[in-house]
Amino acid sequence: MAELTDETQRPPGIWVRTAPVRRRVWPLLSVLLGALLWWPAGFWGRQPWLHLPLQGMKGDLLLLGTIAAAASVSLVARSPWPRFVIVLVFSGLGWLIGPVEARYPDEREILVIILAVGAFLGVVLGARGSKGPLAAATVLAVVAGVSPASWPHGAPLAVALALPFTVATWQRVAPTVLSVARILLTWLVFGVLAMAVRSGWGVLHPKLGAGSKRGAIRLVAAAMADFLRTHWWGAAEGLLRGVAGWFWVALAIAVVIGTERALTAALSRRSAPAPGRS
Repeated sequence: MAELTDETQRPPGIWVRTAPVRRRVWPLLSVLLGALLWWPAGFWGRQPWLHLPLQGMKGDLLLLGTIAAAASVSLVARSPWPRFVIVLVFSGLGWLIGPVEARYPDEREILVIILAVGAFLGVVLGARGSKGPLAAATVLAVVAGVSPASWPHGAPLAVALALPFTVATWQRVAPTVLSVARILLTWLVFGVLAMAVRSGWGVLHPKLGAGSKRGAIRLVAAAMADFLRTHWWGAAEGLLRGVAGWFWVALAIAVVIGTERALTAALSRRSAPAPGRS
């Protein structure tokens, strides 16, 4: 009956097998990693180290960068309080060391609101990332889609597309393919939305009289809606062309993951005692 052994009884992959070690070292490591990820995830190459783009004309950069930074922190820091402390401390530090260039009425207030909204959205989007490989892949796709940082956005996307294979089995080929497609679609949606935010914010300039904060919001929202209505397909095509080479990287990572799981299963079957032996 050894040939009829249920395939589902094969040893779990590396994600499950390393769970005891991760539970011991991850709480402290996650706080340190979250603190290290905050600025690079959102603002690498856009601002000096730890500085924030505290200018009204760069509100889109502040919003998108804060979402990406807070989501990255929330991905690695599982407990709510470490997430809150890291986001609050580094937001406050960026505000203090980067003087606010307030040139227009209520500009400081607007920047505070943008920073708070971005931090809140980032924490909420990244909170589910610690629940497993698929959830983590979704958060990575969001960060790759919205971050205005200058690092290669295809790198986290490639990792995100490969992560579903850490829990894949021969019986779950279709769900795994659907998970990869969902992660790719998530990245595309957030990438196009980020482009719409930049396009909407681009209508604001010193000579444009919006009249009030509400007027400015209406102008930005109208420009975003116009971009999504007329340019969403071209924007999606441009995003895909920009990361086309990284799909091969994702495939290579998936092959490595699958090979590791297959070798582990084969070694475990070879070392397992035959049925009927004591």
